[in-house]
Amino acid sequence: MEEGADMGKIVAIGGGEIALGETQVIDRYIVSLAECENPNLLFIPTASSDAPGYIKTVEEKFTAWGCNVDSLCLISQDYETAEIRDKILSADIIYVGGGDTDMMMERWRDLGVDSLLREAYAQGVVLSGLSAGSICWFQFGHSDSISFRNQGQWDFIRVYGLGLIPAAHCPHYNEEGREGFDEMILEDQTVGVALEDNVALVRIGDEYHIIKADQARKAYLLRADGSKLERIELKEGALSLEQAAYLP
Repeated sequence: MEEGADMGKIVAIGGGEIALGETQVIDRYIVSLAECENPNLLFIPTASSDAPGYIKTVEEKFTAWGCNVDSLCLISQDYETAEIRDKILSADIIYVGGGDTDMMMERWRDLGVDSLLREAYAQGVVLSGLSAGSICWFQFGHSDSISFRNQGQWDFIRVYGLGLIPAAHCPHYNEEGREGFDEMILEDQTVGVALEDNVALVRIGDEYHIIKADQARKAYLLRADGSKLERIELKEGALSLEQAAYLP
């Protein structure tokens, strides 16, 4: 990263299929945040267990948008600690893929990747991702991780992230079963951000805004007030001062 780069850039995407171009508006915005020609993008596909097809899709898409793409495959490959550090801290953009959030966070903590990502954030590297790659930037998220291990009976679970955005998070809020996130918010008496597919929450410094690749999709700020849940729809563009006050 160049000296003087803006600190603290995060783009958390609620869901969507990159292969189908559903998130293209958001993905190209992520590239623009690097503020340099041919940015180095590091894809971290841990949550998908380093799925080869996923890696190929990300490489093809972001290369076409001018990025130099590399991947950090923490499941299928072994790295020295110094190599992991170099890959993360030499990136202009980090993009985290979807999948099993719980497994991903456990693997990251085992390898010290969580600490390195916090360091990257402090240095102004653009942090981004979809689904599991969205939850990881928040305090905790509403995750379908158990579904990857049990195709029969399963339930959503809480998975703790890096806490860089001081709120809880639910991706895919348009999907059946995601209303359980509302209960988590009430249980913890906390604040949450719920994103439908093809919608992203952007944090740049201390400011937040919403960007949409599909205008029909929605984003919400959820806030517990005793036994009542307040759900505020977040329009595309900057959050109001009142809305942003809940996300310090």
